[in-house]
Amino acid sequence: MRLLFVHDHRFYRDDSGAVYTAGSLPTDVWDRYLAHFDSIRVIGRDGGLLPTGANFARTSCPDVTFDLVPVQGYAQLILGPRHIRELVRAGVEACDAAIVRLPSELGFLAAAECRKIGKPYAVEVVGCAWDGMRNHGSWFGRVYAPLFYQRTRRALSRAPLALYVTTNWLQQRYPTTGKAYGASDVEIAPMGSTELQARKTRLQRIAGGDLPELGTVASLRIRSKGIQTALAALEMLRKEGLSLRYRVLGPGEAAPWIALAEQHGVADLVSFDGVRPAGGGVRGWLDGIDIHLQPSFQEGLPRATVEAMSRGAACIGSTCGGIPELLPPERLHQPGDAAALAQRIKSLATNARTLAEASDRDLQMSRAFEPQRLAAIRSEFLAELRSAAERAP
Repeated sequence: MRLLFVHDHRFYRDDSGAVYTAGSLPTDVWDRYLAHFDSIRVIGRDGGLLPTGANFARTSCPDVTFDLVPVQGYAQLILGPRHIRELVRAGVEACDAAIVRLPSELGFLAAAECRKIGKPYAVEVVGCAWDGMRNHGSWFGRVYAPLFYQRTRRALSRAPLALYVTTNWLQQRYPTTGKAYGASDVEIAPMGSTELQARKTRLQRIAGGDLPELGTVASLRIRSKGIQTALAALEMLRKEGLSLRYRVLGPGEAAPWIALAEQHGVADLVSFDGVRPAGGGVRGWLDGIDIHLQPSFQEGLPRATVEAMSRGAACIGSTCGGIPELLPPERLHQPGDAAALAQRIKSLATNARTLAEASDRDLQMSRAFEPQRLAAIRSEFLAELRSAAERAP
């Protein structure tokens, strides 16, 4: 059985032809699909050669092939030139079933082709089209957001099978008439005894007077993750006499953010740590922070927050997307409200007991996302798609 996987995700190649990702599709993600299908053909965006020194995760592996679309900008994807349509059409015709990740322009094309020829397909909903495009950071994104939202709602209303990364939020905003499942696409690993002791030691140092370190896992290429809100909050806290270190992990050019940190007078407090390999690399980085910030303007259910919770970091986030499914009201703020974010940070950073309680609560909450439980839901979802492919003429 041949599976087609389609998403606007950007992939990179090295000189040998191996494929890499700066995001959430390392090699082990394909295992969940290969447990039900014999091979996977991936259609995504071509990011070009692997940047020099980039610490990206490898995604190519046996039984997974890649057809990558070279595009100059997002507008080109939306217009859907002939060569892109032909590539997607060929992929749909050659597969037995398709996974379409939305929101994505390539996903819209693939879903339409599947419906046209009666090919079994399923949709994975990993984010909010409206929030993502509205906060893309360009005038084009703001103008296109209403149409992108409607196209995503329409695609979901027609989907025979859907998997959402939230429990309720995305399901309500993008309902489907087909069969629906809910399971985050996060991959966490339970902490061992040594790691738990290391977290306990960090909390003891903070109780002894050390200041906690803040962190965010986010791409620097977009403004929708709210790093600008965090920098403004740091400035407010410094003026109140509280100077906290803030680290950011993620791909993209750091220079514009360093310049913004300088404007806020906090450049000496901020570091941009580049990219670490998915899995152990990111977990190791999270073990070095105490409070994780997710001041986003758009989200589905943020993997970064769940991963941080699973490492015992106390988390603060905005009210967008599925974040309120993860965090209590006293650790939420409206998107863009730097003053509220500053107060949320202060309440944890100046009270070691409150910070320890938040750390323990979030660690316990993360156990709802343990691999076995999520794997069972995803497996049932993929088995349903495989069954549909076997029934298809």
